[in-house]
Amino acid sequence: MKGTRFKAVTREALGNIYREVKIAAKPTPKPKKWVFIVGCYNSGTTLLSELMGRHPDMSALPTEGHFITDQFQKDYDLGIPRMWVDREDIFCLNENDEGPDVERIKKEWGMRLDLSKPVLVEKSPPNAARTRWFQKHFENAHFIGIVRNGYAVAEGISRKGDPKSIKDGWPMDKSAWQWARSNEVMLDDAKHLNKFHLMRYEDLARSPQDELNKIANFLDLPEFPDVTSENFSIHERNDSVKDMNASSIKRLSPEDIKIFNGKAGFMLNRLGYEQL
Repeated sequence: MKGTRFKAVTREALGNIYREVKIAAKPTPKPKKWVFIVGCYNSGTTLLSELMGRHPDMSALPTEGHFITDQFQKDYDLGIPRMWVDREDIFCLNENDEGPDVERIKKEWGMRLDLSKPVLVEKSPPNAARTRWFQKHFENAHFIGIVRNGYAVAEGISRKGDPKSIKDGWPMDKSAWQWARSNEVMLDDAKHLNKFHLMRYEDLARSPQDELNKIANFLDLPEFPDVTSENFSIHERNDSVKDMNASSIKRLSPEDIKIFNGKAGFMLNRLGYEQL
């Protein structure tokens, strides 16, 4: 039929119907614990999720949970990749907000998880602004917050800005504020959480086995199997666990550092990181 998209629309409609049938048939996950890994972009959330997924009692989503559900707006779709603090009105949720469809989220995530495992793990950087909402709606929710040296984080956010939206990457003042503000929201909301464990990327890189076993203790699970000799595919690297701060900070100019200190120095002090 010339001038129409009948075939394409039909394929899309059938795909949507098939997805809805799968969601309807999927049992709602009922794990002993839901675990949410939260932290600013580029802070080690992907690495931590990969490592935690190696525990025999845990199943971790293969990608960020907000990409696997239609219930949360995505930063990329809004033209603000890695920059959710530009729209806190959209991303922040607490226990008093009605929010999205909880049952649907659980089922959508459940399609990508091993529901035979007692602990289910999700990670999405924007969820640092939703921990109080998750605590209300997800049974026995536990939260693991991870922080990293802000200079390295901001450099990564600027360098990895989606060129389709941000041609030359994010300017340093915005990347610095994304790091500072997202950690501020996470730490302030953590005061309202029953189960919250805070860790540092630097400690994880230096002693991964020790830090993972602290998490196992936090979750009342047996210790982790040995992960020190394994390689992991993290973004553009396939490597063992290493601290990548030095190489990131080396890319910063003196002007970058000055701008960062002006926007985010207060959070360096709060987290105990030394100002350059």
